[in-house]
Amino acid sequence: MLILTLAAVAGASAVAAWIVDRRRCRRRNEQGRCGACGISWAATSSGDPYLIHGRLVCEDCAEKAKRRMPWELGALAGWVAVATGLTLADQGLALLVFIPAGMGIASLGAVRLMKLANRNAQRRIAASGFPGFNAQGTETDAASTGVLSDGSAV
Repeated sequence: MLILTLAAVAGASAVAAWIVDRRRCRRRNEQGRCGACGISWAATSSGDPYLIHGRLVCEDCAEKAKRRMPWELGALAGWVAVATGLTLADQGLALLVFIPAGMGIASLGAVRLMKLANRNAQRRIAASGFPGFNAQGTETDAASTGVLSDGSAV
């Protein structure tokens, strides 16, 4: 029972941290800054933001995220192995199936949530939701509505 409680607390803490981070990054993006480090888009090396997990980040932060991804997946696999080992040692075979399955479902849910965040951010970009940043392939006319390069409205 202790293992399940620890897993629930860890999951709830991760979700809470993600929500706080998402709000902070969204506020920074709306101010025309990188969602991760807070640097202004004008001060970045390329000036082109990258969309990661629903956040616009600078080139340096995108590169860091790319380097971190294998480590994060490795840590997730390690936690699954530890949880499986503790469950097998403490609770028996019944929870041996539920812990890895729950971790797998949680991981897939996190990926789906990040994809949803990216789609929502793309919609905000297309609707000019970020000052100082226009979506590629759009131009703004005098009424400041998004118009695609082919003349159709956004």
